[in-house]
Amino acid sequence: MSTVNITPMNENIYTLATISEALECSSIPGVMTLRLNNTIRTICNSNKRRTDITAEEAKNSGIKMCFSQKYSCHCSGTYESKTEMRVVQKRAKKNKCPALLCVREFFKTPEWYEITLTKDHADHTPEQSSKSASQIRIDMLRTIDRYGRSSDCKVNYYNIWNLMNKNQMISFMIWINEKLAAMNFSIFKTNTSYSPSLNLFTCGFMSPIQQNKMKNAVSFCLDATYGISGKIDEILYTLLIHNEEIGRGWPVAYMITNDRDVGPIVQWLQFLTSSLLLVNPKQITIDCCLAKVHAIQTTFFTTQIQFCIFHITQAWNRKLSDSVKISGSLLSEARLLHDKMMKSLQEIKNWCTENKFKLWSRAYFECQFSHMFTNNYIESWHNQLKTVFMKRFRNKRLDKLIFIFVHNVEYYLSQKYDRVMSNNEAMSAFTRE
Repeated sequence: MSTVNITPMNENIYTLATISEALECSSIPGVMTLRLNNTIRTICNSNKRRTDITAEEAKNSGIKMCFSQKYSCHCSGTYESKTEMRVVQKRAKKNKCPALLCVREFFKTPEWYEITLTKDHADHTPEQSSKSASQIRIDMLRTIDRYGRSSDCKVNYYNIWNLMNKNQMISFMIWINEKLAAMNFSIFKTNTSYSPSLNLFTCGFMSPIQQNKMKNAVSFCLDATYGISGKIDEILYTLLIHNEEIGRGWPVAYMITNDRDVGPIVQWLQFLTSSLLLVNPKQITIDCCLAKVHAIQTTFFTTQIQFCIFHITQAWNRKLSDSVKISGSLLSEARLLHDKMMKSLQEIKNWCTENKFKLWSRAYFECQFSHMFTNNYIESWHNQLKTVFMKRFRNKRLDKLIFIFVHNVEYYLSQKYDRVMSNNEAMSAFTRE
């Protein structure tokens, strides 16, 4: 007489915030684990289809699962040692560990996933993976999104390059005119009739999430960055806010242009104002760029402009080093003269006009905007864009830049916000209060 193994089902349905309640203490102090062969269910928060077939087609074909994925231990498998050829070699972690975690989703219950630990760890002590918890979570979500597609072939970046005949503006304008508009993005395109050049362009865009963030903000950072594409004259302008919940900067608007005049900035800010997205901001922090000062003062009459304290100090020291020189003197003597000059200049109160003094002195700004005395948030954001999202590679095309904004940056910030709000990540000081 044959026996049938039935996997026990935990009747509770967990969320991302409460899934830790399904874990039990293991034999290792401080390590929690799932009970072996016990299935738990978690709520599915994604509305994306996992497969290319509908539930009706699956029923007619006898297909029950719309998603199934198995995850093994990082110590699974074997590794052939090469110690005879290499004397100094670290011991391999592969030891045939049979641990196996199964994640499934059925057509009859698409509102949750079923997670089962079918095999436990053996012959080693489980340790933390080299990937961070957030990266493991993102990789798992992306695996679910890609599951069941008709083609698993990844399109190479250079295939798109050749397909578009190396004319990036064709694909770039398809994104601006068609794809972003279909995703309810707010699109901005400037009027370049003021310039005789036919090659000038300016386009801006904002996602629905960015629009909601901008409407609720009163202080902003505005800055530009270069090296965003294969052409040196193309610039990315970013308008950024400080998000109190996650304690970091959140970009709320982008503008890409090859026109370095003040015209595109003025038209961009006026578009945001006419769209009721940027209405009478109390303060905008910028570097010492006069074009941005003119654009802000032309659009907003009551908005305070805060010069970045870091850029002010940097410009001051650079001007002092360039202006004060002693020919034939030693470096130590020059430093002593610089120190004397700094002490003398600190005693001079009227070293600049009153209008400029009000742009950077803390005495003229409210304490609630103390986090915006510098534009470090936006400088940090541009650094993350190029190092984290672009992987330190020089981007060649504007269409790829938009793809990164839409599919990577937006996804990352939204996931980080959800994790903080569900107490699954370190909270900011504001959120803790």
